[in-house]
Amino acid sequence: MSFFHDAIRRLEHVLADSGCEDGIVELGVNYDTDVCQYPRGVCMEGHFGGQIGQFVTNEPVRARTRISFMFGAPLTDQKQRAAASVIINAVSAFLCLARKLRPCTPDCYAPCLADLSREIAGKRVYLVGPMPVLERAFKDQVVDSPEAADLLLVAGDGMTTDAGVACIDDCRGKKRIIFLGPSTAGVSGLINLEHWCPYGR
Repeated sequence: MSFFHDAIRRLEHVLADSGCEDGIVELGVNYDTDVCQYPRGVCMEGHFGGQIGQFVTNEPVRARTRISFMFGAPLTDQKQRAAASVIINAVSAFLCLARKLRPCTPDCYAPCLADLSREIAGKRVYLVGPMPVLERAFKDQVVDSPEAADLLLVAGDGMTTDAGVACIDDCRGKKRIIFLGPSTAGVSGLINLEHWCPYGR
């Protein structure tokens, strides 16, 4: 079982007998909203109980689904994991389980990148997922394999691909892993993994 399944089991426990597990989440795409600068893709949004969760992905889903669709599901492909991520973010916003579920505004991009640069100074970094901003900013620190890295940075689709899930599961508990931005807030918050979003809302 993956870190994804650990997070979903935790959410299932939190929601048990609340009635929320039968609630409907609306999934759609918002091309006009602010998004985190790190992941690449479009903003998929989940709407639940008047709250919104976001997940930046290249595999967006448009649907109406119950929260409980995730419970016990194998989540064998990227689209299913992306949908599960945005549902987790929306429900986490509704239940106040995680902070920083909305992105910062573009005026915060530079200070956020500067802070992250200081946080990982001198470290060899493996990027889990496509992150063009970090590929450019940290080009002298980025390595080609997780084995060669001191730490991993995870954003957006990085945690939904087969390779990303395998990498995170293999390195969890062995290397420092930092989950970046609102897309990763719900999953990382549920299972107490390190999350970075200093200017998020």
